[in-house]
Amino acid sequence: MSPLPGATPVVPLKEVQLRIREDMRSRATGPYLYVGMPDVGWANCLFQGYGSCLHAFGVDEGSDRLFGEWLFSIKKAWPAQGWDSGYLEEFHGDHPRALLKYLDFVAEFRSLPPELLASIEWTGGGEHPSVRVPSLVPVHPPKPTLDMLLEVRQELGERQGRLFLFIGPIEVKRMAGFIEGYRLCLALAGARDEEYPRFERWLHEEKGVPPGQDWTLPFLEACQGDAERAIRRLLACAVEFRSLHPSSR
Repeated sequence: MSPLPGATPVVPLKEVQLRIREDMRSRATGPYLYVGMPDVGWANCLFQGYGSCLHAFGVDEGSDRLFGEWLFSIKKAWPAQGWDSGYLEEFHGDHPRALLKYLDFVAEFRSLPPELLASIEWTGGGEHPSVRVPSLVPVHPPKPTLDMLLEVRQELGERQGRLFLFIGPIEVKRMAGFIEGYRLCLALAGARDEEYPRFERWLHEEKGVPPGQDWTLPFLEACQGDAERAIRRLLACAVEFRSLHPSSR
């Protein structure tokens, strides 16, 4: 497909991760660029949300797609419980050290010569990513955050536990990280997403979210600590808001 005329190239996820790493290594304490005070579960979902937005744009990050294969097969550094939980356990609950370990792997991967990238086994189908020229200009227009949330809700249906496919362990902070990553990708691509701030204001005005707070804790408390119910409540609010404000996109 052809790139959108006049579209701004996206910032690859690995570039964002390297910016975070540089910021964390240059400062003794947080908050840090994009991640604030590090929480590895939140950061993992931030990266997943960012990647979901890149997919919606239809871009191809080329050899960066090999990172997961390299970390799992070559470095043997992808724990069965996921890098976030595994590294956090390794560092006895130290979130900055756990996140930096992951980001150090990103930096090491980005330094690999082409011949090493070409030797990584690729199981994703299609042309090997090492020979692809990155195509970072979007081929699809930006998809607003509310559209993404509505699609997530539709894909979840009524089946319990399917949220795991999007965020891993079902926690409100992880869902918040996923949304933040998606919105960060839109912002760095220069895409305007003015509807979501209006949605947030509506949550404050109509759904009892206190000023100065996001939806996570109030919705979790309203759902008696049930994280899946709290997240589904947010998704239902997205449906209601869109029905009330169909022209707000």
